[in-house]
Amino acid sequence: MNSRRMGRKLMLGALLIAWHALLPVEAARAQVVNSFDGDRGPGLEVCKSENAPTHCDRAEMDVATNGKQVVQVTWQNVNVYDTAGKLLKSMPFSELISSTGLDPNLTKGAGKQFEPHIVYNEFIERWIITVTCKNDCTLVSATSDATEGWGGAYLSCLQGGSCLDRNPAVKVGYDKNGVYICGGHIGDDNPNTVPNVAYDCFAVPSEEARAIGQGKAPDHINRAHNMPLDIVPAIDHNPSKAASAPAFFANKSCDRVAQYACQRSTAFSFHWIVNTFTWNGATGIYNAGGAQQVIKTAIGSQENKWFYNSPCCDKIMAVPQAGSEIGLRAAASHRLMNVVQHGSRLYGVLGTGPCTDSCGSQGVDANNILIWVELDCSNAGACVVSQTGKIASSDSHLEFGTIGVDDAGNLGIVGASSSVREHLSVLLWTRRQGDPANTFRDPITVAAGTQPYSCLNKMGMVPMGNSAGTLTSLDPLDRETLWATQQWADDAAPCVWNTRIVGYKVGPATR
Repeated sequence: MNSRRMGRKLMLGALLIAWHALLPVEAARAQVVNSFDGDRGPGLEVCKSENAPTHCDRAEMDVATNGKQVVQVTWQNVNVYDTAGKLLKSMPFSELISSTGLDPNLTKGAGKQFEPHIVYNEFIERWIITVTCKNDCTLVSATSDATEGWGGAYLSCLQGGSCLDRNPAVKVGYDKNGVYICGGHIGDDNPNTVPNVAYDCFAVPSEEARAIGQGKAPDHINRAHNMPLDIVPAIDHNPSKAASAPAFFANKSCDRVAQYACQRSTAFSFHWIVNTFTWNGATGIYNAGGAQQVIKTAIGSQENKWFYNSPCCDKIMAVPQAGSEIGLRAAASHRLMNVVQHGSRLYGVLGTGPCTDSCGSQGVDANNILIWVELDCSNAGACVVSQTGKIASSDSHLEFGTIGVDDAGNLGIVGASSSVREHLSVLLWTRRQGDPANTFRDPITVAAGTQPYSCLNKMGMVPMGNSAGTLTSLDPLDRETLWATQQWADDAAPCVWNTRIVGYKVGPATR
């Protein structure tokens, strides 16, 4: 990135922090924001070249922190920053994959890696990346320093396969006991999502996951077939978690009328789906003592409250943006972007198109909305909705919300926003422990877009975001600062997408 441009962005971030410091005490505690620019798109020449990267037209960003370094991945690069935004090292993603002995080239079709995730697992002090490449790739750092060496493994190819080598995207989570990775398996089936595609999930003991960074494949992968489409393993930062306490996985149900009904449905009264994995040494069992849970979405889970609708707008599901007649296709926001656990509670946020008729207590909306949920899993085999709410705007479409929880149980959601009067921007909503039930505070703008974004693909669409979802990372040192990243629009040049990295503190409850 141009040094003058980076300097200007860092100065603006510093001024924003200073401005918060001058606010009255209660206001200053609401959000303390540190944000800076991350990776940028390569431009039209690269994206329209004969051997263009697979998803060159969107950022596919994710971010994690160990408290000293902040690492952002896009399909293009793995960038290591300090917490102030200084770039320490940038590694082309394909080169990093190759350095581990894995192949970044896709098995099906031309192109290289796409739809990455990254986490920092504080229990094994290692960075973990998942990404679709020749097979679904798992990369683990050799040390806690992301600028040093990495190892890799094709988990799905171990113990006789079948190798998973295509969409849907890989998902990753972890807790004190293990690392959990799920990837799409064409031809499998789950009764609560669409036909002929499901997920396989893997549970790897913590120390065996750590050893991947040294080039040693795990001996135990605890593979399960026929898990729901788009299932998301939870991230649980509890250092006191019992060895017998289950790991959780969650997603939404889908209409089974068609293969693409998870994305394209009208007024579908969905359920939350929860699965578990319980360890017994290096092995374990999924859904011990029962089956996957199908949970109604209203508080108390006695009835359904929410309807899923295809994202706006028109057939290509592209939302408007200021300064351009070309919309941004945000349809991939139709799934849970991430799941986090705090104590016995699970948190997630779902993107959906607006309900426009016969909406019941959900209410009528004109634009895409976010639905967030708190599931009480005190009884691990019978989770119920304990809080839930809708985040909506009469002016803007809201997309790709990623939720985080700090050590005190305060919540934050970072998402994208766009409208005919607004360039693609990044917003932050927060909820303190003492706030009224089922509510988030009004958003603040982390990064206000300045330009329309365009990079028309062969289907006449301009995709955005990360179809794999975007995670929120908790600083393991202070256990207060949450980090997330989103795509935004700050460059008029075609195919130069922008990303913003944000670290924030929600603050204590209001007295």
